[in-house]
Amino acid sequence: MKKGLSYKFQVSGWVLFLLVNLTAFSQTVPREMKIGDVHLTINESARKQIQKDVDRLTRSQTYYGILVDRMNLYFPYIEREHKKAGIPDEIKFLAIQESALISDAVSSANAVGFWQFKDFTAREVGLVVDRKVDERLNIVSASRGSGKYFNSNNFYFDNWAYAVIAYQAGAGGAKSHTDKSNYGKKKLTITTNTYWYLKKFIAHVVAFTPSLGLPHSEGIWLDEVTNAGGKTLEQIARQEKVDLEELKKYNKWLLRGSVPTDKTYSVMIPKKGTPPKRLVAENTTKRNKISEPQTKIYPTELTPGITEANKSTIIPLNGIPSILARETDDVHSISARSGISEKKFRKYNEMNESDKIIPNEFYYIKKKKGKAKIGFHVAKPDETLWDISQQYGIKLSKLSSMNRMSIIDELKPGRVLWMNKTRPSDEPIAYHKLTSPVITKPTAKATASTNNVEDTIISKESVEESIDEEIIEEEVPPIVVPEVDMKEERLRKVKIHTVASGESLWAIAQLYEVKMDDLLRWNELPNPDALKIGQNIQVKAPIEEASAGKHIIIHTVQPGETLYAISRKYDMTVDEVMDLNGMSGFDLNVGQDLKVYGEQ
Repeated sequence: MKKGLSYKFQVSGWVLFLLVNLTAFSQTVPREMKIGDVHLTINESARKQIQKDVDRLTRSQTYYGILVDRMNLYFPYIEREHKKAGIPDEIKFLAIQESALISDAVSSANAVGFWQFKDFTAREVGLVVDRKVDERLNIVSASRGSGKYFNSNNFYFDNWAYAVIAYQAGAGGAKSHTDKSNYGKKKLTITTNTYWYLKKFIAHVVAFTPSLGLPHSEGIWLDEVTNAGGKTLEQIARQEKVDLEELKKYNKWLLRGSVPTDKTYSVMIPKKGTPPKRLVAENTTKRNKISEPQTKIYPTELTPGITEANKSTIIPLNGIPSILARETDDVHSISARSGISEKKFRKYNEMNESDKIIPNEFYYIKKKKGKAKIGFHVAKPDETLWDISQQYGIKLSKLSSMNRMSIIDELKPGRVLWMNKTRPSDEPIAYHKLTSPVITKPTAKATASTNNVEDTIISKESVEESIDEEIIEEEVPPIVVPEVDMKEERLRKVKIHTVASGESLWAIAQLYEVKMDDLLRWNELPNPDALKIGQNIQVKAPIEEASAGKHIIIHTVQPGETLYAISRKYDMTVDEVMDLNGMSGFDLNVGQDLKVYGEQ
């Protein structure tokens, strides 16, 4: 009997092998295809370029088969979460391009997981990333987060093809790779000059669409358990009667302990046999036959009788629900669309009865906060305290009191405003000469409580320009303020800082969140005034000091292990492992010895 079953499995395996290869090696790039409601026309030169990528993706029968297996395991959950968020079905193929559907994949930029989020971006879209859980490695959570992120980009570009570009380049970076005249357009021509990432995405759609829905080569499918709060993987394995190691393989997001009870987490259960129909990946991609795009209805005139659907375009800005004012809005219409009274709307935005709604500005529908996330802001020409309070979601009264001024005081351009604590009484007012834009308007941040983020704007890898400033001589010496730099990830990685004009050791210590005494010791500086313009100083503890008091042990790299998985195993960051081993890249070799912190 066993022999017969084995023979049946072998036959099934060969049938699957033939199916995969017949579909993989007959794919040609069409002249027309769609991404959501955007009709793409691909010219001949671009088709030849994309075809080369398709051929590369399908060249290795083994590798293509592995990706097809992963695709058909995970796609049903991506499809479900993206459908809830209104994301075009074709975008699911980007997960293959981003991570090859390896749950704990780590990029050279330290992006992690199925959808390659950096930690701060993951938190912006509502994912938990801490020492116990990393939802970037959970296919359900990560796909829910990617849905929010795609909606944020499409809100800005109103073009799903451009939203794909923005996924890699960020909303700001995508501007240089897109044509503004195509924002909102539903037709786009793909040429050799089209940004490479979008053409590569098209290649993935073409290469993998025909293999959607094929059975797994080992007969595996993934079931979902959502009521496992408080249970360990060992307990779940016994309850579900599955192998513990197999269960861990598909649930690397749970780093230690039991499943938390603070929210619902999806535990993936590997099973064998025929999966339910709902867990078979769907092929809904129309490549050669172009149908009419679905009409999206956006209200042009808002009245008290608006629909519930139109009430839901709420955008988290600075962690506070907000709404974007349209050309036809007044206080009556925008408060109705927000679902709050006019009185509350004016109160939350600190508006007088005579104040008018400004089109294309964000307005809050809940109370603003008492401080900002950044330390300082330099006032721009024509900027008022109210403008700045709206920009950062700070109460106007708090902003004025922190800066020891009245709400009606004139705000001079270049004035340094304290944003998260009160300016000390013995600190004089400082002014900076504005020689370049100081700070851009912050983008809306997604939160876990957001129900509809179709209008959210989030930068995946936001880049803020540094400030080029000169101190203006005043009657009283101005304080030296650290440059405003919102890119936390960059600051965390910097080891060497080049001293700029006007910088003090105190300012540099504040910027990198280290002690001034440490900077003096690490750089053997005799005193804080021993800095020179252009001098390179170390702003991160030397490895000898960082590892002081910690036991260093050796970990031997095992097959399938990633740098991310090893760092989590020893309660370290990826950067710490790389620093300790003098690594410049993320590549590992089986059998390689790595120094890590651990028990002796």
